[in-house]
Amino acid sequence: MRLFLLLPFVGLGLIDYSALTAAQPRCDPLTQYEKDGECCKKCGPGTRLSSGGSCLDPLCTECPDGDYQDAYTSSNSCQRQPYCDPNLDFNRVVNKSKKNRVACICKVGFHCSSKACLTCVAHTSCKPGHGAQSTGNHTHNTVCQKCTEGTFSKGDSWKGVCEKWTICADGYFVEQSGTDVSDNICAESLSHTITIAVVCFVGLLVITIAFFCLRKCKQGDKKGEVKKILMGCFESSSGDKGEPVKETKVLITNPTDQAEEESLMSELLSKEEAGVRTPEENEDELSLASPDLVLSEKGNFVTQENGKSTILSRQESQTQTFTN
Repeated sequence: MRLFLLLPFVGLGLIDYSALTAAQPRCDPLTQYEKDGECCKKCGPGTRLSSGGSCLDPLCTECPDGDYQDAYTSSNSCQRQPYCDPNLDFNRVVNKSKKNRVACICKVGFHCSSKACLTCVAHTSCKPGHGAQSTGNHTHNTVCQKCTEGTFSKGDSWKGVCEKWTICADGYFVEQSGTDVSDNICAESLSHTITIAVVCFVGLLVITIAFFCLRKCKQGDKKGEVKKILMGCFESSSGDKGEPVKETKVLITNPTDQAEEESLMSELLSKEEAGVRTPEENEDELSLASPDLVLSEKGNFVTQENGKSTILSRQESQTQTFTN
């Protein structure tokens, strides 16, 4: 009795199993297709099915130009490649694949207007004082941001970034500070200019003095005065403005006796008080003496030249030469 009750369930199980077995495909869905209970071969990518072949050995032909087939197919036609219109700011496609769909690419500076990319639109241009945070490409637009402190941007650009202010070099200072739309303006330091001018002036002065001394030395070689010229050049370069040393030769003849000396002294004093110049004959007589010869109170001869005086002893009986 119990066995009789289980028979209907066993029968249902057999029916379900046979149904599942019949529903399972026997062909490879990627490379085969079923026809009249047989698994026929498909044509590979880039080709299409042509008439004249058999199920197990089909005749496949290449897709025509402008078409493509990106998978195995049992169809006798290929898919049409999209047309990338340059008038819609797409790049012109030269080499078209027959195995893959060619994607239309927007020109540089443009991006797709939508996910389907039916048209292209220009990237956003960043205004002065703003730079590109992210540069636009084929699928995305440019994102702009305001320049931060220490950076600037002058013009409109969809790919330009904010640049850093210029750092002035040594010897220069910031004459005008930069802004978000302008760079630092550097100017040359005044002290730097003065230093260059002083160095140039000193160099020119040294060259001039050296040229002058060399020329004088060449002239002095003929006269045996090289030493004097070199001394003069040294004094000129050191800034000594004093008068050069003069060589004064004084020829003095002592009186023969005390009476003649006193007579000459009294005569000179009397003429000096009277404001009368010494006669020419007396000048001839004292021509060997230095100019402005005067006797001191002690009886010594005194010579005066350019505000300087030299006392000569009466004991000197020979001609002497003095250099002041």
